[in-house]
Amino acid sequence: MAVVNFNISSEQQLLLEEVNALACGWMAPAAEQSGEAGEKLFFDGLITSLAEHKLLTPTVPQHYGGRGLGYFSTALVLEELGALCTSVATVVTANIHAASPIILAGSTKQKETFLPPLACGKTHLAAFALTEPEAGSDITAIATKAYRKDNQWVINGVKEFVINGGLAHFTTLFATTDAKGKRASLVAIIIPKDINGLKIGAVYDKMGIEYVRTTKLILEDVSVPGELAIGPRGSAYLLLMQTFDRGRALAGAVGVGLARAAYEFALQYSKRRHQFGRPVFTQQAVSFALAELAAKIESARLMVWKACWLIDNDMDYTMASSMAKIAGSQVAQEATAMAMDICGGRGYLKDWPVEKYLRDARVLSLIEGTNNIQKAVIASLL
Repeated sequence: MAVVNFNISSEQQLLLEEVNALACGWMAPAAEQSGEAGEKLFFDGLITSLAEHKLLTPTVPQHYGGRGLGYFSTALVLEELGALCTSVATVVTANIHAASPIILAGSTKQKETFLPPLACGKTHLAAFALTEPEAGSDITAIATKAYRKDNQWVINGVKEFVINGGLAHFTTLFATTDAKGKRASLVAIIIPKDINGLKIGAVYDKMGIEYVRTTKLILEDVSVPGELAIGPRGSAYLLLMQTFDRGRALAGAVGVGLARAAYEFALQYSKRRHQFGRPVFTQQAVSFALAELAAKIESARLMVWKACWLIDNDMDYTMASSMAKIAGSQVAQEATAMAMDICGGRGYLKDWPVEKYLRDARVLSLIEGTNNIQKAVIASLL
């Protein structure tokens, strides 16, 4: 039986130093400007360095040219990126999400075709398309239809909230082959970029994570080779759940990173800011609030690490991943709100990072299945 071990190895320490060097270099000022650019003006410069260091999809196995990072190591990376810029971390998690079904159940040809470009050193994005106008967490409501015609899959439907939509070199898409929406009828299909019938719909204007280009995708008689279906017939639902469970732990890591950034900013500000002749940090109301927050961040981090450790050791990680996602997203929202309170009116200003932290944090309880869905998952396993 594997023994729990959260010691950071020398390789992981070097990885952290590498990511920190990138984050503290030119990426930091570029990240500050990313909100102003918005998703309609997506520029790949911010993620180019990550691509050059094979960190844009760090889970791609070494056999296919990638880093081959486990989920624990990936969580370390995403905490650092979450502290730098939630948008950048979200783009990376989207790439990981799209690649995950291929890594888990793709054919040799699919892996040889679609994984190496994600780790080739150049900016290569991927997308994951599941949500629809009438289907979110309710998988049985999926209306995007796929049917076989000769040796092709023909797909029709609409997908919403597709991160990297219109930019991705391929999209991992879930559709149904049965009008009744049975779980066994679900099919996962790789949709290459620029294929006939694939159209980009609305580009969403969001409250936060503006750098993340999020679109609607419209599929009208999109025809792809039958060999682009992932996994055996009838296995797509299980594949989807495995992908979700892994992604939720990583979403928790992003939340921990954002919480840490807000906490560290508020802590430093409270030590600089003087009121009534002394730093506001010396006010017990402020120092105790920050002490509680430090404990909650550490607690959420350990929950993320546990979930990722379970994934890496091929153990049951469903409940742990949902708990990690809740913990990471909640502590991010609490930390960013508290940071704004401690910074007072200055925290509300656009040229201070706190207001961006607060807006970005709000999405974390919504993505990868809302936190209420995570509670339903946990409750089903009690």
